[in-house]
Amino acid sequence: MSRKIFTRLVNLSQPSGIEVTINLVLAEKPVREEQKLKTLTKYVQRYRSGWKKRLELADLLYGMGKWLEAIEEYRQVLERQSQLIPVQLKLGKILQLMGREKEAIELYETSLSLVSSLKFSSPALSNITQSHRATQSHIIGLIEVCRHNFPKAVEAFSSATTFEPDNPSHWLALGQVQRSIGNNIDALKAFEAILSRYPVGEILR
Repeated sequence: MSRKIFTRLVNLSQPSGIEVTINLVLAEKPVREEQKLKTLTKYVQRYRSGWKKRLELADLLYGMGKWLEAIEEYRQVLERQSQLIPVQLKLGKILQLMGREKEAIELYETSLSLVSSLKFSSPALSNITQSHRATQSHIIGLIEVCRHNFPKAVEAFSSATTFEPDNPSHWLALGQVQRSIGNNIDALKAFEAILSRYPVGEILR
């Protein structure tokens, strides 16, 4: 059975003065957000050394479009748990979308360093190794996008799809870059690769 996808439009002002609108895809229907915000804020003020509830607060602020506040909370989470690669990447993406590309690159490079430091020697972990190689390539692609080096970004995201062909995030990133540089046919192929692996009904379940 399919489930609904909830979205929210967020307006951002980039350092250049350009206003952009981002369409956020939310994991669940936003309900009682203000109440949750008050509860989580009170909790993190009382237990300042913790990070799990602070991460919940950061995610809530992100979903509400309060990105400046979310950035601060994500940074505090990373001060306590610097090895959380998904948080590094999410914060990097927020900064990238806000046009703060230099800061985004710093976070992406830190994430790349963390992923590169992971060692897997057992043959039984070959799938994990492939996944981490894909993650490395994807992060390199993100860095090249921030540097506006789109051919290298295409190369990196293409490599990620080779290592991990069933991960739609690699195909989506590849398609978005191809579309941004006018390679519409190649972009369409990347988007079709997602649909061939994840039919619309399956994506919406």
